[in-house]
Amino acid sequence: MALVGFIDSLLLRCYEHPLVLCVGVIVVALLSLPMLLVRHDAQEPPIVSPRIPIIGHLINMICYKQKFYHQLGQQNPDLPIFTLPLGLGKMYIITSPALVQAAMRKKSLSFEPLTVAFAERMVGFGPNIMDLMHHPPANSESWLNAQHKPYDMLAPGAALNDMNARVLNSVADIINSIGPEFETKQFYLWLRKSFTLATTGALFGAQNPLIDDPQLNDSLWDYEGGQADLLMKPFPSLTAPKPFRGRAAIQKALRAYFRAGHDQDSDVSLVIKGRVAINRKWGLPIDDIADHELGMLFVSVTNAIPTLFWMIFYVFHDNQLVADLQNELLGCLEEREDSNGQRECVFSVAKFSAECPLLVSTYQEVMRMTNRQLGTRTVIEDTYLSHSSVGDAAGTPTTYLLKKGTHIQMPSMITAYAPATWGEDVLNFNPRRFITTREKERLQNRAFNPFGGGKHLCPGRHFAYAEILGTVAALVLGFEIVTPEGAQVSLPPIYNSLVEAVGKPLPAVQQNLLANIRRRPGWEGVKWRFVAGNGTTDS
Repeated sequence: MALVGFIDSLLLRCYEHPLVLCVGVIVVALLSLPMLLVRHDAQEPPIVSPRIPIIGHLINMICYKQKFYHQLGQQNPDLPIFTLPLGLGKMYIITSPALVQAAMRKKSLSFEPLTVAFAERMVGFGPNIMDLMHHPPANSESWLNAQHKPYDMLAPGAALNDMNARVLNSVADIINSIGPEFETKQFYLWLRKSFTLATTGALFGAQNPLIDDPQLNDSLWDYEGGQADLLMKPFPSLTAPKPFRGRAAIQKALRAYFRAGHDQDSDVSLVIKGRVAINRKWGLPIDDIADHELGMLFVSVTNAIPTLFWMIFYVFHDNQLVADLQNELLGCLEEREDSNGQRECVFSVAKFSAECPLLVSTYQEVMRMTNRQLGTRTVIEDTYLSHSSVGDAAGTPTTYLLKKGTHIQMPSMITAYAPATWGEDVLNFNPRRFITTREKERLQNRAFNPFGGGKHLCPGRHFAYAEILGTVAALVLGFEIVTPEGAQVSLPPIYNSLVEAVGKPLPAVQQNLLANIRRRPGWEGVKWRFVAGNGTTDS
């Protein structure tokens, strides 16, 4: 879901505005005087009290953001779940991988209340969609539940293979255009622009609504970077003009695309066609159908492109890792001559999982290091949560009561950085971490949830996998990426934000990061190509 990573608190972005922060803390403190203690049932998870009564956790969350969650995990390693008092309210924090898995399977722990709460201000849905959200039919499937069906097209199969082939075809065009001499790129921005067009083109076809106006690419990312401001600030057209204008520009382009009937073009993905068909079935007008696809544009790129950036930089930061990956990738590369006698190198994405364990492990470790999702859910009815791996010395499971209306978070900064699971080198990047014994892999995978889980498991994970691994494989084998001075690239600082499911470089770094890229000597004349699926559908 596009809204994963946000929590229901107006204070979450106040750290950017110190005056607002001070006023907010004072107001919370005054309102909290009548109830100095959060109401807490003995069966609920134990309370972790702040050093500053009532508002201490709020202050730390605002000031330290993701570092706050990491500190919570380090300070409470023996608590699988606990209650965090937050002024007038409270939140449950789950740290145990076993309990995270149990929570994700519970239908009574849902993200949908937050979706409804945020959709109008942040996504800009009109009254027709909001009415469907607020007033679901009593005796039939809701509009929100109906939205999950088209995502079946993103499961492994013919429809996914077709999408993968389309996006990898665009990836091939991007990398085949790079020459044998070094080209200096604003690397993050170049990557962001190129792969936004490749990804959205695979979804929306050749008439992709971003294609005609180059400024629309920036508009999408202006909106992406300012979603929280649209949610939190009053009169966003005045107080958050950049994301507000970006959203309006994208919606205008989407409406033109749908009014022209391009969603019926033969090269439009089945997942888009399926979403449109459902919305038509529910009687939505064409402009509402167009506005709804803003979410699809957003979620298709917002996490995959930063992950691609980090993987490229983690790999090319380490010459030995580059060499080891090159040796591995040569084993699953098919070389041939095309009809014009040009050397052609072909990767089958389907072979990566079985034949390239280091490449896959590197991908997983990059996600472990850079994922920042909070795993937010709302308890929609009183729920008991227990697991056999959590209990006393006699092995009796401990059962916790989760109260209706309370929010839950399962922060990746806790589960992905727990020394008990990952070892004492947990803060270090280890590309071989996921090449393990079967038993250790089972334990790590339970603690590794970069795509969420349960009903809200990211449906686009297989699509992102093909795009990212295909790109990195070709770059590693056929290209050099260095600083403008010719040195190894350095890993930039990651932005400490509460509202990004995948951390990005600092905003200033995004604008100013330069890197040189060229063909590797001996690989100058190669035409790169990719095969999706089992090798029967190629780009």
